[in-house]
Amino acid sequence: MRENHRQSKQWLVHGSALFLILLFIVLGGWQISRGNFKASLHEAVQPANESNVIGLSLPLDNPAEWRYRNVRVYGRYLPEKQLLLDNQIRDRQVGYNVLTPFLVQAANAWVLVDRGWVVQSVQRDELPPVPVDSEPDYIIASVYVPYGKPFSLGQIAEGEDHGWPRRIQFVDYEQLGSRIGVDLQPFTLRLDPQEKSGYRRDWSSQQLPANKHYAYAFQWLAMAVAVAVLWWVYTVKPALRK
Repeated sequence: MRENHRQSKQWLVHGSALFLILLFIVLGGWQISRGNFKASLHEAVQPANESNVIGLSLPLDNPAEWRYRNVRVYGRYLPEKQLLLDNQIRDRQVGYNVLTPFLVQAANAWVLVDRGWVVQSVQRDELPPVPVDSEPDYIIASVYVPYGKPFSLGQIAEGEDHGWPRRIQFVDYEQLGSRIGVDLQPFTLRLDPQEKSGYRRDWSSQQLPANKHYAYAFQWLAMAVAVAVLWWVYTVKPALRK
């Protein structure tokens, strides 16, 4: 009876050790893959200049092929119906990303232009002013195409579906288009930092750097090695001696 109990404890130790080793290896591999993705993303996001800014012809057959390209479009903003994307953090401050409808006149098509980040007012029910000129003009921006559908546990406006600018919890182009009263293209134009009529636009620094992911991967893999060494020294090796 005592021998069976001892063997059960040994199998529990072996199983726990193997589980932790595999878990840490999987987590380390995931961090490496995220680091590789962020590195490729950093290469794709390039500052706009004369050599890499192209015209945008709408509609796009495959928007994903345009992801992070720098484009120049001519049109006008719709300042009367702007959106404030909630819970955006910069330097430990809560704020909003200002999303303004923009009519691309050549195609008579509407897109959302992300004009950057503004800090939240001291009183949450007091929304920051986000004026913008409605005169037609050229803008330079980068195309941001989401990698998947937004995740949220609540509604897009969280009971605040009234008044303008309107506070929203996530971006759903179909839902937002119905609220604005236009058909929105399934992507956002991130206004270039050199353009006027914008706010804080440090697009390249909003993602966790690739080297941070690699550092986390090293930590997970080091923990896997540590568990494997302890398992060998205190469990496997003594059992082999016996």
